[in-house]
Amino acid sequence: PALGESAAAARIYYGIPDVLGRDRERYIGKRVLVVGSGHSAFNAINDLAGLASTGTTIAWAIRSGVPDGQYGGGSNDQLPKRGELGTRIRQLVGDGTIALEAGFHATSVRQTPEGVVVAAGEREIRPVDEVIVATGFRPDHQVTSELRLDLDDVVESPSALSTLIDPNIHSCGTVPPHGAAELAHPEANYYAVGMKSYGRAPTFLMMTGYEQVRSVVAALTGDIAGSLDVRLVLPETGVCSGGGGESPETAAAASCCGTPAPQPETSAGCCGGPAPQGVSACCVQDADAKAAGEAGCGCGQAIHADSDLELVTVSAR
Repeated sequence: PALGESAAAARIYYGIPDVLGRDRERYIGKRVLVVGSGHSAFNAINDLAGLASTGTTIAWAIRSGVPDGQYGGGSNDQLPKRGELGTRIRQLVGDGTIALEAGFHATSVRQTPEGVVVAAGEREIRPVDEVIVATGFRPDHQVTSELRLDLDDVVESPSALSTLIDPNIHSCGTVPPHGAAELAHPEANYYAVGMKSYGRAPTFLMMTGYEQVRSVVAALTGDIAGSLDVRLVLPETGVCSGGGGESPETAAAASCCGTPAPQPETSAGCCGGPAPQGVSACCVQDADAKAAGEAGCGCGQAIHADSDLELVTVSAR
């Protein structure tokens, strides 16, 4: 907690409140600060904007100093509703409905007669009545504390999975196919699937969980070949991770594995094999190489992203 955060707990909501339903009275006509730059924050902001006619005002604090990269891929997002949500938030900032505070690293929360004041050192956001915090999450492993687990120290996912979902590398639908082999632990026949398997990584999609469950059930019933035959092609977000200073156009043109996006006319792929059919293919192979302890890129034949091609993950860990 930031200094004073625990004392102000009654004015803070963690996650996404039901702004237009159960929690409506809490936010009608109030000054609200939303902290966080992901889709959870987007959803909270979008709902709060629906109360603007009641006098509700919205401030939005993000750590990034360059807001352009915060809105997602827009029309380039292969999940259209996700793209539309980012576009909507961009519009709300543009028309002044939202007061954006970029480059803001909260260090303290102070309760005053005028309201709650959140500060980043000497910099303060105007007093608000309510704060919504959507700054990430982490799994609760207490229930499995007596089991022999192999968890990554940072991502808090299974170690074999952590490099495949690291949000510093994978943020644009490039998480490679994975299943029981990557989800296994030293504790025999124990697997965590779904959102919890991703630990602190925010890149989980429901379709990933469905394929995880299929693979794990196959493994538990003795169908090892079926558990390894993981077929998962995730939708691109339309924007890749980077240093934070790119324009949306520049970010969309770069691959998530830190190399230039392969061009259609190129005869060789960025990983030393045939040219991948999509950006994600390079990312898949780069991540696989790193997971195997290699330097990444130059790891052999590129894995194609076509949904009708078989994707096989072989893990010997």
